[in-house]
Amino acid sequence: MALPDPSTAAAGLHPIVRARLPILVVFALLCAWLLPGAGRLRHDDDVLAFLPPEHPDVVAFRDVADRFGMLEVALVGVRAADGGDLLTAERSEQVRILGRTLGELPGTRLVLDFPSLPEIRVVGDTMAVDPLVPRGLGDDAEIRARVLDNRDAVGNLVSPDGTAAALMVYMLPEHGGEGGPAARLADIRRVVAEQWDGPAYFGGAPFVERAAADSSRADIERLSPIVIGVLTVTSALLLRSIAAALMNLLVAGLGVGLVVGAHGVFGEPFTIVSSTTPVMMVALGGAFGMHVISGYQRHAGTPRERASAALRELWVAVSLSAATTAAAFFSLIVMPQVPMQRFGIVAGVGVLGLFVIALAVLPGLLSLLPARVLAPRAPLVLPLRLLPPAWLLAVTALVGLYSAMQLRADPDTRNVFDASSEPAQSDAFFNDNFGGSQYIQIAITADMREPVVLREIRELADALRTVDGVADVRSLVEPAESLTEGFGGRRGIPQTVGQATRVMGNLADHPAMAQLLTPDLGGAIVHVKLSPLDTASIERVNDEVRTIVAALPAGPLAVGAGDAPDVAAAQREAVRVRLAAQLGRAVSEDELAALLDPGVADGAMLAEATRLRERALGTDEVIEPLTPVEIAAVDPRQLLDLRGEPLVEYLQGALPTLVAKDPEGAKFVARELTGWLDEARARVRLEAMCGRLGLANARPQAAAAPDAADDGLSGLRFDDDAPGRPLGPCGAFADVVSELDDPEWRIEDGSTAPAIRSLPWQVQLTGQPLIGEAYADSVTDSLYSSTLVSVMALAVVLLLGGHLRALLPAAWTITVTLGTIALLGHPIGIGTSMVSCIAMGAGVDFAIHLSVRARAATGPNPGREAVEELGGVAAATGLQLGAAFLVLLASTMPPLREFGVGLAFGLLFAAAGAVAFSPLLHRHR
Repeated sequence: MALPDPSTAAAGLHPIVRARLPILVVFALLCAWLLPGAGRLRHDDDVLAFLPPEHPDVVAFRDVADRFGMLEVALVGVRAADGGDLLTAERSEQVRILGRTLGELPGTRLVLDFPSLPEIRVVGDTMAVDPLVPRGLGDDAEIRARVLDNRDAVGNLVSPDGTAAALMVYMLPEHGGEGGPAARLADIRRVVAEQWDGPAYFGGAPFVERAAADSSRADIERLSPIVIGVLTVTSALLLRSIAAALMNLLVAGLGVGLVVGAHGVFGEPFTIVSSTTPVMMVALGGAFGMHVISGYQRHAGTPRERASAALRELWVAVSLSAATTAAAFFSLIVMPQVPMQRFGIVAGVGVLGLFVIALAVLPGLLSLLPARVLAPRAPLVLPLRLLPPAWLLAVTALVGLYSAMQLRADPDTRNVFDASSEPAQSDAFFNDNFGGSQYIQIAITADMREPVVLREIRELADALRTVDGVADVRSLVEPAESLTEGFGGRRGIPQTVGQATRVMGNLADHPAMAQLLTPDLGGAIVHVKLSPLDTASIERVNDEVRTIVAALPAGPLAVGAGDAPDVAAAQREAVRVRLAAQLGRAVSEDELAALLDPGVADGAMLAEATRLRERALGTDEVIEPLTPVEIAAVDPRQLLDLRGEPLVEYLQGALPTLVAKDPEGAKFVARELTGWLDEARARVRLEAMCGRLGLANARPQAAAAPDAADDGLSGLRFDDDAPGRPLGPCGAFADVVSELDDPEWRIEDGSTAPAIRSLPWQVQLTGQPLIGEAYADSVTDSLYSSTLVSVMALAVVLLLGGHLRALLPAAWTITVTLGTIALLGHPIGIGTSMVSCIAMGAGVDFAIHLSVRARAATGPNPGREAVEELGGVAAATGLQLGAAFLVLLASTMPPLREFGVGLAFGLLFAAAGAVAFSPLLHRHR
């Protein structure tokens, strides 16, 4: 056999083969430029970036997190090595030292621990702040009593049984420091390991975000070599040549290296999702090389002739495959998450780059290989005679579609971690010892020096406590009420702006208030702790909380005078509702009116007037004592009815002896009696009401003078001989009823009462459970929108390429793949939301190659002929890719496992669908 004429052979070479040397030089220069960029690759571990940025809940979350530093709070949970009591002198001091050391770390703003928790006490006119467990206190019983009696500590910094403690580490967001956030968290771990001898748990947003990023990146780095190894072995088996498999791996690897290096050169960071790029590019991009190398093997001749023949045979199919795969990735730009959009663009460009390498660089390399390295081989023919009928394909599509409609996203973001992971163990620790680990936050922007504002926050907190599934509600109201009482007022909301300004100004300097109040008194946050709940219960609680918040005034708040009829009616109704809640039974308007009737205390007040008459006239406290006869001449009823000058005139007439001795004596008596009686009216009236309700006065105490004189029920400055301010149920009742005397109240919506001023008021609802719902809504929308766009993009590409029929097996693949994901119980997530696009875009590759081969067939049934020639290869390639992605089952992250399984099934179904549909779509020439 004569050798072909060199000039004739050269004329028949493909243009790309003829230009192989310049192409390889350009490729080498490109590698020299981009590959070093892999060393400059940086990672963006912002998990919150995967939330839809425009979603109202996400916008609120970021605003509130920035204002209150929620994302900078790290939690450290500790237990004793033997599980014993931490409320001892020794253990309390260990916790204190640990907190102090953590507070000395660079970038730490504040550390809260139970021994150092500032305890507020009012001494005179000043607020004294001392540690909850004073240094040197050695009495274990006293320590336990002090700590467990502090509401701010229990359930927040120490467990109710005293066997577990939590330290809240507030970090400075602007502090970079050497090593960045990762180094700061590592410092916290190091300090805890050095100074605590028992088990420790690390939680809070910084540790959770770091765990998610580190786990996913470690899994990819650990599993990528295994995936590549699986692809290499299966490629060698499919191509029946180790050299061919290594050649394909080399070219695909260089292509992936260019993609990764370009990230570093152009400053595009790797995210949790884009860190899967190497695996996907090797798997999907390597498929282009597989087609070219297998085509090269099917042809005889010189290496250059074989490379040219392979290009002429395959360029249409490979071009369409690359276009459809890239279009599928580009369709991810409709997802609301910015990292997903960027990943779709970068991956799409990367696929096109791998396509160029497969059709330009690889043929050039093949043309330079010695002929014996990759000897010609007959095509691998694996006849597939058992093809499913059309009705069975239709049934599986319908079943898959029905199952796919059951797909739901999981709003509980905690499920992205394995039960054995650190975040899950930390979550279990805080659930078991602190009653819950998930919080809803309601942030309020308003002037916290306004009693009207504080009252609205109190009503909100009270409503939230009624929700089944809410374990605890913390707000600034409780410490404000305590401090108001400490400064001599009622235990409740301050009555006046001046009183509230004093109380809130003192609280703003309290370190523990950092989690509840902004230093400028312009904002507050209500923390709603949820009990450990399942997903359905969390959604129910979310809905109930949304309803409560939606019922709040929209703002600004209109403030009216308490003596305006509409305002007084609203004031009275609010007091009635609070009384009913306090008494645990309904309180009707008539019952409240009867309680507030001034006549309810007439008899008791007459006795009190008699007692005070004896005190004023029969002792030397005001004047020299008078005789019993003279004292009896003064009618107690007149003392109650008269005031001012009429009272003086009455006493002058009833006490002539006193006037004769001291003309001014009657004035002194009238003045003192008036003051005593005014004080007594509030007390006696209150005691009468408590008596009618059967409320006990637990133990009287002397009361300090209030900030401002008041003639109503809140004026509880009693004389020395009278019982002090009531405590117990009667005292609580007094605090509630005293609000009827508040000078200002919010004007209800729709009221015509005149406003004396208006107050800014804005409410934002956020928190992890709500963000979880936003995430679930987002990934669900992403799945369906990106799938729809992907179908449309593939339809355009296939229509332009003249192979629109290849869209049918791709559509079948979508329904069966999503149905399988649903049957496996996998939720819609970041990974699964991409599966349909990627599987369809990459999987349509099989249908395209079979369609191109069918058009070139010469027999009477081109579709079956194409299947008999390439069906086995398609099936084997599907198995190869499926096996590669199933390696991700070894991931420690459920989303990554779900992504691997979903993509594996998607590619397997794509291969199966292409093989099953080709004989039906290409029945005749």
